[in-house]
Amino acid sequence: MILIGSIASSLNPLWYQLAKACPPKFQCSGRLSVYNMHTDESLTVCYLKRNKQFDPTALNQLDHLFRCHYTGKVHHINPELFLLLDTVRSQLGANERPFRLVSGYRSLEYNRLLRARSGLVAKKSYHLRGMAADIQLDGVELTAISDVAKRLNVGGVGNYEQFVHLDVGPVRHW
Repeated sequence: MILIGSIASSLNPLWYQLAKACPPKFQCSGRLSVYNMHTDESLTVCYLKRNKQFDPTALNQLDHLFRCHYTGKVHHINPELFLLLDTVRSQLGANERPFRLVSGYRSLEYNRLLRARSGLVAKKSYHLRGMAADIQLDGVELTAISDVAKRLNVGGVGNYEQFVHLDVGPVRHW
């Protein structure tokens, strides 16, 4: 267990620290509620155990919910994304409100289709790597979501007319 912890901490120390302790700044509840707008599926799950370790069963359920709705392909979602979503929701004081998932994982095929329809879709999108989500949050203005996410200074934050894009790639916003 010590070896696994030291490997994980060397890969991404900030998020490993969050998963271990969830300091007050990040206000992790360890719980997510998500409604997938394309599949009409909902999930409320505790993705962190009491010891602040990720729950593999819950992560598998989230991976399935975040799957590409176009192809049905399930891809591993980076658990750091769940920490980010949880933190944003907690800092907004919207702990019991479900996220509405507009887009989670995207297959290469679906991303190509979206790129053909719009120049706004990145060729190397973080959605392809399971590191991004386009979301809404019931009863919360999109600008409030993006403002909180930008203040966290973790990953990418994109403002769009119908959703906010959040990812756990490099820090940037548009």
